[in-house]
This record gives sequence, structure tokens and C-alpha cells, in this order.
Amino acid sequence: MVFMNHNFQIRWATSPDPHSQNCIDELWTEIQKRYGFQAPNPMDFNDFLPPKGKFLLAESMDQKEVLGSVAYTKFDDTKCELDAVYVFPQFRKSKVATSLLVELQKNAILDGYRSMILRAGSPQPEALALYKNFGFQEIPSFGKWISDPTAICLEKKIVI
Repeated sequence: MVFMNHNFQIRWATSPDPHSQNCIDELWTEIQKRYGFQAPNPMDFNDFLPPKGKFLLAESMDQKEVLGSVAYTKFDDTKCELDAVYVFPQFRKSKVATSLLVELQKNAILDGYRSMILRAGSPQPEALALYKNFGFQEIPSFGKWISDPTAICLEKKIVI
């Protein structure tokens, strides 16, 4: 699966590679800076592989530069959890994140999910604005985020 616009393409990452790992690592570095802590990165690319999930990369048309990533994992039979949303700073405000979300949502629908859920927080104001503009609405904390006082959880119904 490849989505293209005039500046970049989006492809499904089907195996671990330096590009996908770099996105995960850069996201984790930014999360630690914004929330003010240090810890080993808990994200494992293999959690985003089918049947558990999907991982998408946005790349320049010549495939020499990765612009960002987005992924989901199965939460339950009707919901997937959005994760690994990251766009390198030099490519922000270029519709990369929105394009990644659109493609991921299409995949989630094809995989039979009816909604996407996620966790963000107040140290991520740009992400919260992106998600709300994309149709996510705040919900009570869920799963492992129930005991996290910094969690702002959101959901988007994708199939009604």
C-alpha cells in the first residue's frame, strides 16, 4: 500500500528497519523531554506488526528521507490504539501527520475496527490540537492509562 501526494508517499512498514526504529526513538526522546523524565523506550516495533497492528511511514518521493510515522495496535475487537505518531520537526506543518492519520484510519476500517483510541497529555498541545481537529473527542482514561494523572485520552468513531 502506497499513498502519494506531490511531496511524499506513505507506505506500510512490514518489518523492522532503521527508519521505523528511528521514528520510535525520536518520539520517545521528545516524550521524555516534554514530560520531564527518563526511562527506557517501551515501544517495540514488533507490537505494530499484523495481526497486532500496523505501522506506516511517510517518506519523500525519492525515498531518501523519512518524514514521520503513525501506528496502531489492537485494543479489543472493535478498537485500535493509536501510537507512534511522530513527524520530524523540519516537516511539521506540512500535512504529513494528517495524511498519516487518514491512511491509518483507512487501514483500521479495513481491519474491522469501529474506533481509534489514544493517550496524549497537556505537554503535547500540538498533538492534542491535531487529534481534536481530526475528530477525536475526550473520553475517560482507559487500560494502562487509568492510573496516569497526566493522561488525556481520546477516541474517534470511524465506523458507525
